[in-house]
Amino acid sequence: MSGNLTPREMLLLTVLAEMYGAPLDLVALMLGVTESRAYRIVRKLRSLKVVSELGMRPVPGPSWITPTKATADALLGRPTKYWMPSPKMAAHTRTVLEVRLALVGLDLDRWISERQLRGEIPIAKPGETRPHIHDGRYINNHGELIAVEVELTAKNLKAAKTAVAQAVQAARASDCAGLIYYYRGPAVKSVLTKAVAELNAAGHFENAGLRMRSADVDAELLKRPTKPAASDLRPGLRVIAGGAADHAIPQVTDPNEDGEAVSS
Repeated sequence: MSGNLTPREMLLLTVLAEMYGAPLDLVALMLGVTESRAYRIVRKLRSLKVVSELGMRPVPGPSWITPTKATADALLGRPTKYWMPSPKMAAHTRTVLEVRLALVGLDLDRWISERQLRGEIPIAKPGETRPHIHDGRYINNHGELIAVEVELTAKNLKAAKTAVAQAVQAARASDCAGLIYYYRGPAVKSVLTKAVAELNAAGHFENAGLRMRSADVDAELLKRPTKPAASDLRPGLRVIAGGAADHAIPQVTDPNEDGEAVSS
């Protein structure tokens, strides 16, 4: 696979495999080029059959670029299912990727994707349920593992409490030092705050040893530069069984990692 691809293209493919896919404007951001240049690079990738030939538009806006199943299998080191963006998932998938870029740029060592986490969990037996899977986890500037959740629509309070409790349990089981919720809009913030307050009052977080924070996702993303600097690229990307290493683009920006305390 790597013989006809540049290190930058291999890095892009690895992120696409980890994140399922991305719209063209974020592909351009990751490549550090204009959208027209990104489209030409995508045409090359399609000719090499490492990304889908379909120009999918699940929502209005740029077309989506997704790796082929063979590409995802090779870069993730395990069998995967072919993924096609649905209108319901497009906004969430895009926002999680934007959060990833804001937190760690394209440093593959500092982000564990939901797809990777899902692949590590055995298939549930009949009558069992899978544990909660975070939208991602990252290693912050202090070397701590932080779980990430992205909430774009407001759940009812009962569903929100269940989701928060499961996210906390999964973070605790994975020895995460913190859990941060990125929310969109006052309605999501309100129900999230109420859910945490009620769980806290019921003693759910006693001895959790877990810092919980929230942040307005759109405010955080405004801090991100418009594109990674091309001068930050360096050679040396290699493909191994579990993915790509020696990561070519450093962190895009260094936002306030803590955000706001989630409390009543």
